[in-house]
Amino acid sequence: MLSPGTRIGPHRVDSWVKEGATGQSYKGERTEGEKKRELFYVKLLSREISEKRGFEELFAQECQALEQVEGPGIWPLRKFGVMKWKHWIAYDWHPGKVVELEVSTENGDNPDIEEVKSEQIYSLEDDLMFDPVPWKQSDLLNLMIILHRALYQAHGNGFTHGNLKPSNILLTRENGKKLEAWITEFGLYRLVTMISQAKQEEGEVESMTTTLEAQASQNRSSEFRPHKQGWGGSAEESWDLHALGKIAAEILSKMGGDEDRSDWQAWCSQATGEQPFESVAHSMDALPGVGDISQYGVKLEDGNEISDEETERIRKRREQEWLFEEKTSNLRFKRNMTGLVGGLFLLIYLIKSVYLFFSPAPWTEYSLEGVLDSYQLAAGLWSGQAWGILPGAYDDEGDGGQDVVGTWGKENGMFKLDFRKFKKPEDNGESKKLWQFIGKGATSADDYFIWSDYLVYDRSRDALLLRKRTDGDTTYKPGKEGDRAPRLYPERRFIEKASDVKEAELVFARTGSSGISWELFLGFGFLLSCSMYFRNLNKILLAGPESF
Repeated sequence: MLSPGTRIGPHRVDSWVKEGATGQSYKGERTEGEKKRELFYVKLLSREISEKRGFEELFAQECQALEQVEGPGIWPLRKFGVMKWKHWIAYDWHPGKVVELEVSTENGDNPDIEEVKSEQIYSLEDDLMFDPVPWKQSDLLNLMIILHRALYQAHGNGFTHGNLKPSNILLTRENGKKLEAWITEFGLYRLVTMISQAKQEEGEVESMTTTLEAQASQNRSSEFRPHKQGWGGSAEESWDLHALGKIAAEILSKMGGDEDRSDWQAWCSQATGEQPFESVAHSMDALPGVGDISQYGVKLEDGNEISDEETERIRKRREQEWLFEEKTSNLRFKRNMTGLVGGLFLLIYLIKSVYLFFSPAPWTEYSLEGVLDSYQLAAGLWSGQAWGILPGAYDDEGDGGQDVVGTWGKENGMFKLDFRKFKKPEDNGESKKLWQFIGKGATSADDYFIWSDYLVYDRSRDALLLRKRTDGDTTYKPGKEGDRAPRLYPERRFIEKASDVKEAELVFARTGSSGISWELFLGFGFLLSCSMYFRNLNKILLAGPESF
């Protein structure tokens, strides 16, 4: 139940009305547009129904068609929409009328004291409950003429009511004035039960949770449907004609006096019997005292054709259109999603390929043949984390080659890898303990060994080439002495006359192969699925709704 002030589309909830078989009802006030401040009757459909797959398209399609259903005796749908999960339908507000009723009270020694109680009459249900004005056969005939004209118009447009009962008939009836009536909530029964009917046809078992008030409304509805026709079944024209007979019989039971009602009772018996009227036109033509029904725009010769052939054709066409819309929307969604995912994977592959054309593979080990020395660079455009080689001079064991963490950046077209290692206190003559160096500002650059390695990426060999290492004021370059393996030598060794060190290459080749590109594989896989959905969608669009 929504609180007063809650927004439902362009309406603000004023008060709760009731909960029926087709949803919750509220009195609302329009907050915008030409009808600002006007009152409306807002029907909020059950969330359990509106969240079913396929309901979104069905709701819009059905409501657009219902907006066109107008005529004498029809209370038209004015607006509809969706707000979050709230699917709502709005009608004009029926003001009704207030009646003063005298109610007997039991009050000690004076049990016959009368008190006046006010009641609001909106519908035929209210009128029959409080009986403000005695019913006459002329009133019943006027009501039946109005209801038959409304059903004739609606059935001709392919809409049966399916839930016709006194509470869905708005009424204005006063002494000395002409009776007015309107059928409201056309199409709502079909709207809230069509998804359930489709699931039942597919063999799915569906359970619904309803409140006591909604259950009472459904039980009241069952009194006006043909025998063994339960809630959720596919409504037919005969349902509405049966309901008219039940409504007339209930009104007859409220009439007083000795007036002969045998003609009306016979009409009610046929309307609710095993051989009911063939159509709305036949039912109206049989009304006692109705006269020529053509004066009301109802033609007997066309009524049977409309009910049996045209109505069935319209119903079938609308179901085909709904199935067509549901199928195409599902295929469009799958086509768009698979195409999007495939495109994203291909974009990732393209970005990865461009990156690898200019840079080494990130988080991949590049090793020197024959030894354990290796480098790794994290992904980045201009800088990132790096893992490199610890010089033997800074290694406690004197071997070097341990992994050490640093950062990389670009300098003069080369990858510059900056590293540092903490000096132990005994290495620099300090008397402080190691834990005394922990903390912000507790150390300085003098407490670290600092060096930088400069590498270039050779894409033709998919390898990193170590060009030089700087350690303070000393620069080391790769060289080779005799038949020994290449290693780093101080730069001065290359220019000394007595030295036989020559320049060489230290090649750190990529460990392992690049393997399959999963981005490319998945990208083409999703695009293939997209093309299949696209092809199926085109086949359905070419075939049209008639293929369902």
